[in-house]
Amino acid sequence: MEEPQIFEDEPVVTAPLSIRARRSTLLAGAVAVVAGLVLSGCTTAPEPKAYQPVSVEASLVADVDAPEGPVSGGGEIAITGIGLSEVTEVLVGDRPATDVTVVDDTRVTAAVPRTADYQPTTADITVFVGDQQVPALGTSTYTYSALTPVDKQLGYALTHWENYNTAYGDYNPSGGDCANFVSQTLLARGWQMNSTWSSSNGQGTRAWVYAPALEDWLQSDTSLGLTKLDDTQRDKLKVGDIAFFDWNFNGNPDHVMIVSDIVQGENGLEIKVAGHNENRDFRDVDDAITIDHPDSTVWYYSVP
Repeated sequence: MEEPQIFEDEPVVTAPLSIRARRSTLLAGAVAVVAGLVLSGCTTAPEPKAYQPVSVEASLVADVDAPEGPVSGGGEIAITGIGLSEVTEVLVGDRPATDVTVVDDTRVTAAVPRTADYQPTTADITVFVGDQQVPALGTSTYTYSALTPVDKQLGYALTHWENYNTAYGDYNPSGGDCANFVSQTLLARGWQMNSTWSSSNGQGTRAWVYAPALEDWLQSDTSLGLTKLDDTQRDKLKVGDIAFFDWNFNGNPDHVMIVSDIVQGENGLEIKVAGHNENRDFRDVDDAITIDHPDSTVWYYSVP
């Protein structure tokens, strides 16, 4: 038998380490690391840090039922969530809700305020909790829409108290535009023109444009269902009602406006009115009859 030939310049191939050999190599490396740690003084693993439980109290708004209502306000909302037992205030947009009532830790009810200008809009609802007035977590919105006749009347009034609708003319040059403006708002509310009370192409009847004639018609037409109130009956007033003023102390109206807001003040209810001539959106009745026209009188017609 011939001996195998050996070629000196042929490369020598080394077989790869077995799996066991590779594991042994890794183990040896790990032992070396541990030994290094022992030599450096790290003989034990560090103690795990102990964390104390933290109590976190938070209020959360999860939902608002009836998230849509009239621009004139008055609708009730129920706010549900958690941690609501110490709710102190509810804002709809930038206006505070009234009659805020905590039912329990998961439910709060409130009466929705009007919008600032009786125009449709979407407003954020913000719920404040505790003495520090901390806002609750979570977000909700409320949609204001023109849903009622009063919404449409006040929406029209707050659009045109200064920006005249010239389709109905402008009677300031001939004595004042107050009755013309009030008549327009009542038309926007849904009232129907008739032979006594009407306007066409900027020409209105006397009851449409003249305050004494307007009151005469309101008193004579019982189908309107109006109720006359004096100034001591402010608690019976509503936005959209009609306010007549006597500046000259003769028992006849010199001016007419509509009630645009009713506010609870320190000394009782404050009545705000909107109208033409001076072009006001929220004129204070008390200022009108004591400062602007001292000792004058005001009376109202409540509109159903």
